[in-house]
Order: sequence, then C-alpha cells, then structure tokens
Amino acid sequence: MKKLLLRLLPYLKPHRTKFLQACCAMICVAILQSGSALILKSIFDNVFILKQSGMLGFAVIAVPSFFFLKMTAGFAQAYLMSWIGQKTIQDIRDTLFAHLHDLSVEFYWRKRSGEIMSRVTNDLNSVQSMLQFLPLYLIRDTLTLFSLICVLFYIHWKFAILSFLAAPLAAAVLLVLGKKMRRAGKQSQSITGEIYHRFQESLQGMTIVKAFNYESGSIARFREKNEELFVQMMKYLRATAMSGPLMEFAGSLVFTLMIFYGGREVIALRMTPGSFVAFLTAFLMAYSPLKNIAHANSTLQMGLASWERILQLLDEKPAVMTAADPIPIPHLKGLIKFENVTYRYPGTEKDALRDLNITINPGEAVAFVGPSGSGKTTIVHLLLRLFDPLEGIIRYDGHDLRQLDLKQLRSNIGLVSQDTVLFDDTVSANISLGVPNPSEEDITNAAKTADAHSFISGLPQAYSTVLGERGVKLSGGQRQRLAIARSVFKKPSVLILDEATSNLDTGSEKSVQEAIEKALKDRTVIMVAHRLSTIQNADRIFVLDSGRITESGNHRELISNNGIYRKLYEMQASSAEQ
Repeated sequence: MKKLLLRLLPYLKPHRTKFLQACCAMICVAILQSGSALILKSIFDNVFILKQSGMLGFAVIAVPSFFFLKMTAGFAQAYLMSWIGQKTIQDIRDTLFAHLHDLSVEFYWRKRSGEIMSRVTNDLNSVQSMLQFLPLYLIRDTLTLFSLICVLFYIHWKFAILSFLAAPLAAAVLLVLGKKMRRAGKQSQSITGEIYHRFQESLQGMTIVKAFNYESGSIARFREKNEELFVQMMKYLRATAMSGPLMEFAGSLVFTLMIFYGGREVIALRMTPGSFVAFLTAFLMAYSPLKNIAHANSTLQMGLASWERILQLLDEKPAVMTAADPIPIPHLKGLIKFENVTYRYPGTEKDALRDLNITINPGEAVAFVGPSGSGKTTIVHLLLRLFDPLEGIIRYDGHDLRQLDLKQLRSNIGLVSQDTVLFDDTVSANISLGVPNPSEEDITNAAKTADAHSFISGLPQAYSTVLGERGVKLSGGQRQRLAIARSVFKKPSVLILDEATSNLDTGSEKSVQEAIEKALKDRTVIMVAHRLSTIQNADRIFVLDSGRITESGNHRELISNNGIYRKLYEMQASSAEQ
C-alpha cells in the first residue's frame, strides 16, 4: 500500500496549497460540528431548565450564524477536494494517454483495447473517488470524531469511557473486511476490462455476427463474464454492506448503556438534563464520521486496486526506443538495405522473416508478393520501425535504422495501408495529419495528386467537412484516395503501399491505382500487393514464401520462370476471367 500511495505523490504535490486550504476548512467543520453540542447544552439548560428569557435572543442570533459558518466551511472543503480530485485525474489521464502513444505496437499485440479502455475509464473513476473523498473521511471526520470525544470527556468522563467500548470491534471489522474488499475490487476491475472487450468486439463485428447467426453465441460469452463480474462485485459489496451495520449495532449497545447510566445520573441530580441531551447529541453526531471512516476503507481499497492496474500500464516500457544520441536525417535519399534480417512476432515460435538480404536503390519501385503469412506486411512494420529485427540490420542511406531519429525517419516515409484509418475531423486535418500549421495550398495540391479534389469539393463544407468516425461518410475508394493524399502531403522520400487497393471493387481500384501512379514519381516505392495486376510496372518484384525470398525480378522475368509468382498470376487471371 505504501508504494502505491508514494507513486501518487508526484501528481498531488502541485496541488498542496489547495489541499492545505481544504484542510483548514475541514478543521473548521470539525470544530463547529462538536461546538454545536455545547451550544445545545447551554440553550437547553438556560432556556428550558433555568427559564432565562435573555438566552432566547442569543439563540436566535447564534444558531443561524453558527450554521452559516459551518455551511461555508463545508462548501469550501467539498469544492476544494473535488477540484483536487478532478485535476489530479486530468493529469494522470494526460500522462496515461501520452504514455500509450509512446508504447510500441508490440504492446497492442499483447493487450486488448477493451481492457485498456476499462483502465482509462473505470479505474480512473475509482482513483478519483479515492482522492476526492478519502481526505474528507480521514481528515475531516477523524478531526470531527476527535473533537466530539473531547466534548464527551468535558461533559462527563464516565460516559466518554463507555463510548470507547465500540472501538475495538470497529477496528477488527475494518481489518478483516478491508482485505476482502481490495481483493474483490481488483478482480472485478479486471473482469470489467473483459466486458469492455466483449462489447467492443461485438459492436465492431456486428455485420459478421448477424451474417453467421452468432447472436446467441456472442450473448452467451458476454453473459458468462457479466455473471463473473456480478459474483465479484457482490463479494465487494457484501463486505462493504457488512461493515456499517456491525459498527451501528456495536454503537447501539453503547447507546443503550448510556441511556441507562445517564438516566440514573439525572434522577440522582448528578447531571443536568442539558448535559445529558448534549452528550447524547455529541455521541449521535459521532456516528456519521465513524461510519464515513469505515466507508473510507472500502473507498481506499477499491481506489488502490484501480491505481495498481493503472500503474501496470504506466510501467510498460516501449520495445522500440530512440537512440540516446540519434543521427539526424532531415531528408532521406531512399537507399534501403536489409542485411541478414530475421524477425519473429511476440508469443510465436515461427520466424516471420528469416535471413532477409535486399538492397532497394533510391527512386526504385519494388514490390513484395507471396501467399498469406509469407512476411510481406512484416517488412512494412520493420521499415517503419514499429518493431526491431531480432537479428540483422536494416539501413537507410547507410545508417543503422536503430540509430536514426525516429520522428525524422517517419516524417520521410509515406504510408497507404490496406485498412484506411481516418479520424473524426475535417478533410484538411486528415490530409495534413501530424503536420502543425499546414498550408491550404499544399493540402489542395496533395488532394489533386491523389485524384481526390473533385469529390472533396462536392462535400457539404468541402475541405472543412467533418468525416465522422473512421470516415463513415465516404466510400472505400474515397477513403483510400484521402490516404494517398495524406502520404503525398508529407512529400516523403519513401512511399509504402501496403495492399492499398485490396479492399476495393474493380472501378474504385482503377481510380485509386491511377492516383497511386501519380504519387510514385521521384520516390523510393515499396509495394506490398495481393493483386498482382497492381505491381506489374515495378522495377523489381520479390516473391516471399515462409519469410524467405524465393524469386526476384521484373514481371516479365518472373512470368518466364515456372515459380510461385507465375502460379499466383495464373490463378488470379483465371479467377478474373470467371
């Protein structure tokens, strides 16, 4: 627990002034809360017992003034602690979001997005509740309880001793139930991540779910996890629900003893009725802070369990790191070399690439083809340095890829991928992605090169049109032309086309292919293709099989060979004729 709390301190330190102000307000609330019992004693004895009419005027002025001060201090403490909780969570959320962007793609192969979203939402909410309410419970209510105990001793020390009879039982309840609450809270948050994943998986794949009549199977899998969450949450809530009533029962036993003993003292004239009423009032006032302190334990345990899960994300280290003293490369010439490159994806036993040796010259257009799983897309990942080779070296312009400035490297590379990702932003923002203060003229020129200007001009707000989530307002061909425009806008030295037309129909493919041809000029081009018709003009074609180069040459040379390329080409030609 201590280590977890220490990890929170850097986020809390900037707000220590407001925290001290909140503490002052809490102290005021605690003092005013206990003082109300003494005011009640004075009013009861002087007005109702001694019949002093002058005390009525004092009561009329003092009581509203007293509770106005208490209201002001109560508002100040609640507002300041809410501000601290919200601001701290905002800082953690910013840190977490930035950290997730720093992590390598390898991390996202291991973690499911639903689980990550659960930590970013549910777990942060639990931490916020801990930060916002725990100080109120532990500082305000502890001070209130202490001041009320002082009042109890001041009024009647024997009664005060009786009030402590419930303390050992309360401590035992908190100790036993606290461990159960933290364990159940941690497990419930983990299952919540699984539920997020189930929701996201079904929503994104709803077309397939319905097409294959999988509704009942999907619902059954969800219900299984939903039931697990219910069981764990009930363990947590059972422990939470048990703590309050147990403490309340212990308090009722003490209260009964006080009524019996206090009644005897008043009858024997050893205690005034005002003192007895004030004592009972102070004792009853102590119940609420005591109950809050008990609840603070459940809030703490749930918050710490969530904070531990968030720290697991923050402690993740990127697998791909920029060199301490990187080589600057403001502009690439486009010479690329693979030297004995081997790569295997995390968690797999088979090499995706094995002993790859290739040289790609500046301005050359090369293509990689081969059966599914042959290693084509792995080459793209390595060229973008989303992963590092397990063995061997990739060189750009003679420099080891791992020694180059990563941001400068990627600013020199354009990518048009199979799955076009567009953001819920304007057309202009999607084309100029990652470039601050872009020129409107450059955006328009990039769109014209990608044959996208005409359809963009026909949108409701042209380049200012917001595209919606994942560009749902556009057709597949339009999305792909925007992706080409995005890459052209960067004016890259190296252009990577990762099966850029594989998801398009014949008409859209032809239009996009023409846009691609315009974008190829004066650049080193790496094409990964399934449809061989799109790469026939490549200077060289490399045929991959099981992570190795089995053939290379231009289209005509490979057709003349009786190898994998020719078989793939004939199969596709036969399918096209049918």
